[in-house]
Amino acid sequence: MTVMPTDAAESGHPALRVRLAAETASVPGARRFVCDGLADWGRGSVLDDAALCVTEMAANAALHSGSGYMDVVVHDLTDSVRVAVEDEGALVPVEAVRPGTAPLPGDDGGLWLDEQPTTGRGLAIVSMIARSWGVEETPHGRRIWADLAETDAEYAVRPPQVERTEQPHAPTGTLPEGWKATRMLQCPVRLALRIDRHLDDLVRELQLIGADRGTSPPRQVAQLVDTLVRAAFARHTGRRIAQEAAAAGLEYVDIEMPIPRAMSPDVAELLRLAREADEVCHDHGLMTLAATPEMDSLRAWFTECMVSQLEWDATPVTYADWLASRPR
Repeated sequence: MTVMPTDAAESGHPALRVRLAAETASVPGARRFVCDGLADWGRGSVLDDAALCVTEMAANAALHSGSGYMDVVVHDLTDSVRVAVEDEGALVPVEAVRPGTAPLPGDDGGLWLDEQPTTGRGLAIVSMIARSWGVEETPHGRRIWADLAETDAEYAVRPPQVERTEQPHAPTGTLPEGWKATRMLQCPVRLALRIDRHLDDLVRELQLIGADRGTSPPRQVAQLVDTLVRAAFARHTGRRIAQEAAAAGLEYVDIEMPIPRAMSPDVAELLRLAREADEVCHDHGLMTLAATPEMDSLRAWFTECMVSQLEWDATPVTYADWLASRPR
């Protein structure tokens, strides 16, 4: 049985944990989370390997688990660190995450590494970097983990240790020092999803304009696209929460989005660029219409809530209370 570390005194650091939407857009956020945490712990010697491993494991969960969310967890052990990705999916059998190995003499089974499909190659790379790695099936999903030691050793491609446990994933953990779990209380679900669809439509059209060499879109167009891409992992987590609330018939929902504090200027800049993009919609005759005043109001609330929490640890304010406080 693979035992996850539970005694924080063993290493002096509590486990780090973040929940992200199980989408490929969340992979950069998973990578940044792990890198920020290891940097805080002074574990720079394993940072590159950990970033590569969590990239492959998070991508695997996003592409194959069928789960709505994935949890990225980091444990600081005595002589290594453990990076894990947990999901709640059950669509892919354990065998699907076993990388092929170079055939042994007289063995017709297995695949060489360069014969693997892309996702299989990713997990094969994890096996080459990690001192040990494995897959645990739990009652609610799966955990893929990798132990990384402070060494330059390389390992043979090998299948994971596979275990089944009746213990569910433990939801304990914290965020790195430079991260904050921002909360948007009582967010109007349908309006939030309208804004999200509007951003998708706008980015899609702006990217098409940028691909046209005969067109010179304003500078803010490219800036808007870049900002949206860098903040995508937080945005997709919030969208997943709103989508689930809509499916449950809820009118309002509390949204929690973990995000690095250093991204506060990007959050504020996004609102400014989004408003400039509304002008671009008019001036350049885009098919995407400018945001309505109601949509812009919710965007402003989102921005103020996130920035105030990221920079000053302000107490979250509901959208209704925020509206009531605005000058009429």
